[in-house]
Amino acid sequence: MQDSISVTGLFYYPIKSCKGWQLNHAELDERGIKGDRSFMVVAHDGRFLTQRELPAMARIEPHLDIAKQTLRLSAPSMETLEIATTAIGTAATRMKTDVWGDECHAVVQDSQANEWFSEFLKKDCRLVTMEQSFKRVVDQDYAIRATDHTGFADGFPMLLISEASLESLNGRLIERGSEPVPMNRFRPNIVVKGAEAFAEDSWNAFTINGVPMHGVKPCGRCIMTTVDQTHGVKTGVEPVATLKTFRKSADGRNILFGQNVIHSEQGSISVGDVLRF
Repeated sequence: MQDSISVTGLFYYPIKSCKGWQLNHAELDERGIKGDRSFMVVAHDGRFLTQRELPAMARIEPHLDIAKQTLRLSAPSMETLEIATTAIGTAATRMKTDVWGDECHAVVQDSQANEWFSEFLKKDCRLVTMEQSFKRVVDQDYAIRATDHTGFADGFPMLLISEASLESLNGRLIERGSEPVPMNRFRPNIVVKGAEAFAEDSWNAFTINGVPMHGVKPCGRCIMTTVDQTHGVKTGVEPVATLKTFRKSADGRNILFGQNVIHSEQGSISVGDVLRF
């Protein structure tokens, strides 16, 4: 049964909380899928900004060319902007930022990008990337190694969700008179099929294309899952309200959907790869 579980989707999000892109093949570096959440939009004081407060961020399309070190930005009613990117800071461009209480050393990007984001989001913004030498170590209560680290993701290098888990949730949404939601509401990196609903909760160790993976912590979900990723607007209380009815953590403080994953080695994974346990 386990040998029938395979990858059906791979996704990465160049800028935290902005539009993601589907991949057929993904290279994994130390932080996860190469380029994933490698940029972030922050307020003038370094506080990170997300769709939780600015749902319109979902409509920003970042096109990252890692080899050329360029980033092209597009959004409704905005002129397309392309900038050169750098993760090497100077005294003028270094700043400290915050992601869920983690202080990160970041590099502010081209001032044109700051103006572009500020205009679209109607808020004083900076576009930053993590400084090349900085390592944001993951929560040591869940780390596999003391050196495990990630980029600007909420907490861990990758998020995995099974198609069956979404089907189960959508069945309950329909029963409650609500519309089903697409997978992009949950912004996963890896989507799989062939498993029972929520089986990923207990996947402690597996490989994909020979890359060792460790499921370390079910993912707590928030109001960001209520944002329509196509239109960049909040849609109401679903799917959070329904998740609360059957997916609460043991202490009742979180609702859970998807599994946070740490990889032990760099490598590559592709759609169609089979998970080995």
